[in-house]
Amino acid sequence: MNDKDKIERVLKKINKNMPLDNQYTIAEIKEAFLREAYNQASHRQKALYDRFFTEFANNNDIKLLSTLDDITTTKLKKLYQSYTDEQKIEFGEFWFKRFRIAKPIGKFLPRNHKKYKEIENFKTYELTPCIAYEMAIRNQDVKDLLKKYDKISAMLLEPAFKNNRYFTKNNFDNAKEHKIQYLLKEYKNLTFEEYEQLIFKKINTYHKLIKEDYKYFIDNYIDICTELCMSELELLIEKIENELINNYLIYPTGYIREIKSHGSIIHETITNEKKYTKEFKLDGNSEGVISEHTIYDEFIKIQTLYANSEKYSVNHIFPNFHRQVNDQNQITIPINLSLPLEEIKEYIKIVKEKIDIKSPIELLGEELVKTDNITNMKTVNGKGKKFVLDAQKGKKTQQKLADLFYIYDMKKKNLPNDDIIRELNYSIPDKNVTVSTNTIKKYFEIAKDYIENTRYKELLTGKVSPK
Repeated sequence: MNDKDKIERVLKKINKNMPLDNQYTIAEIKEAFLREAYNQASHRQKALYDRFFTEFANNNDIKLLSTLDDITTTKLKKLYQSYTDEQKIEFGEFWFKRFRIAKPIGKFLPRNHKKYKEIENFKTYELTPCIAYEMAIRNQDVKDLLKKYDKISAMLLEPAFKNNRYFTKNNFDNAKEHKIQYLLKEYKNLTFEEYEQLIFKKINTYHKLIKEDYKYFIDNYIDICTELCMSELELLIEKIENELINNYLIYPTGYIREIKSHGSIIHETITNEKKYTKEFKLDGNSEGVISEHTIYDEFIKIQTLYANSEKYSVNHIFPNFHRQVNDQNQITIPINLSLPLEEIKEYIKIVKEKIDIKSPIELLGEELVKTDNITNMKTVNGKGKKFVLDAQKGKKTQQKLADLFYIYDMKKKNLPNDDIIRELNYSIPDKNVTVSTNTIKKYFEIAKDYIENTRYKELLTGKVSPK
């Protein structure tokens, strides 16, 4: 490959999916890499560096830079080292090996940080769903989906997407006459008929690409789509929500859930935080309908009935958990709460013992194996070694699970075991008990399996999913 071909390949990788009028030139690339610190660069140069460290993270592509004399290994190393450790971790392991530097360590968090103290405070009745949610949001595929969800949600709030940018003939002619910049940039030399044809071609292309692979569309095309409107954004949000809810069993924060009431639908926004405010409503409308909506710390109650009736038309209890998951094994059981507590408990116990909740796969005739519950999760690593989440002396289940998440998070940030152990030992109520390196390894292997292989779903279904 000659130098000209190498330069063309460099430009192609750097400018992947960028509009023609916004692409980087070789001169601009050389000038940007004269700088040796990320924070000294312009916004456009920073975007270039990010693209470079993402796209060129392999030895074959590094060889392409031999044609660009100004981009030396020394300068690249200084530039890379000017990034935060969190940013370096996002770029993967290639660069710290390439530059022969120690593994970057992400932002250190103490064990008593609020995100782990909150896990400690999960109540027993909500523990499994909340732990499953915490595992899900650490899965890389889920993190990527939530990042896309936040991006599209922000775009939905931007005024530019709230109005259809399509011009009528009169508006098109007026816009050209008054030299509207939006038209001058792309459509100034077109007739209205040509403009109209191009607009519909773009919109059809958007919908085709979204249908083919909506995630690829968001990652590679959405920022260069000049005719994107609310309809496409709403379609993307719906697709992300469906995948998170149905494939990963979690409700994203901001999702609007529909709850049936008397002749209407109550729209509730998922916050993934416990609703602590007690709320009581007693309403009577022209039909004489009375509605009660009460929020307790543990659940939400919705009841409606006609004023002259003794039978509820709606009588629902919904969990008020810290985190919301798509619990596909929920079943409706009629319970008379006026009965003595012991009778109710005995009834629920018998139902649980005798009813084997079947998944759609089992209903089709395939048998599934029952899985472990949250207190005795286990895994087998690649070397065949078995790890079981047994109890730690002096710690309740919630504290043990908070430790599991802390170990996983800090190991993913490349924090040394000694630092993790020090933090965990500091948090143990019984100072005569210490955490060992073996505990770190065991907890990390279990967390890694349940998070990265989505085994957390077994905690909600009670069954091992088929491979």
